[in-house]
Amino acid sequence: MCLTALKAAGFDIEAAEQPSSSNDRCRIEAPVRLKAVPVPFRQGPTVRLTDEPILACRFADQLGHWIGDLVAPLVAGLKNTELKAVRTGPGFECRNRNGATTGKLSAHAEGLAIDISGFEFANGVALRVKPEAGAAPDPALAALRTAACGWFTTILGPGADEAHDDHLHVDIERHGSSDRYRICQ
Repeated sequence: MCLTALKAAGFDIEAAEQPSSSNDRCRIEAPVRLKAVPVPFRQGPTVRLTDEPILACRFADQLGHWIGDLVAPLVAGLKNTELKAVRTGPGFECRNRNGATTGKLSAHAEGLAIDISGFEFANGVALRVKPEAGAAPDPALAALRTAACGWFTTILGPGADEAHDDHLHVDIERHGSSDRYRICQ
C-alpha cells in the first residue's frame, strides 16, 4: 500500500530486494529504492536522490515529503533557485550506531535513516553539509537542519559529534516510550 500511494503521489520509487546481511536483525520492512520526489508547488522536474538509497517505505514517505514539501520551497525562497538533487548515502547499512563494534543497532540497519551530504541547485551551485574551513555557516543549511527537527526523531550534523562532521543524519527511530521525543543536534 505504501509503495502504491507514493507512486500515485509522483514519487519515482520502486520495490527493492531485502538487502543481504549476515546479521538477522538488519531487516527492512517493505524495502524500496527512492530515486526522486515531486515538488507540489512547482510544475516540472522532480528532485533526484543521487544515490537512490534503499529505505523502508514509511521512511521514504517521510523523507520524500520533507524534501518536496519543505526543503525545495525553502531553497527556492532562500537561494532563488530550484532544488535539483539531494546527495545521500546508501540508506540501508547493517551496522551499530556510529559504526561502533558493540552497542545498539543503527536506524540505518532497518532502513529508517539517511545521511545527507549535500544539496544540488538548478543554477549549478551545491550546498555541502560539511562546512568549508573558515567559512561562516550557510543560513539555508541551518534553516533546513532546524526544520528537520519537526519531521524526524533524530537529526545529527556537524558539531553534534565527530561521527557526523560531514553529513546530516536524519531518522525516524522511536526513542523511549514516546514518538514525540526528539534528538536534534
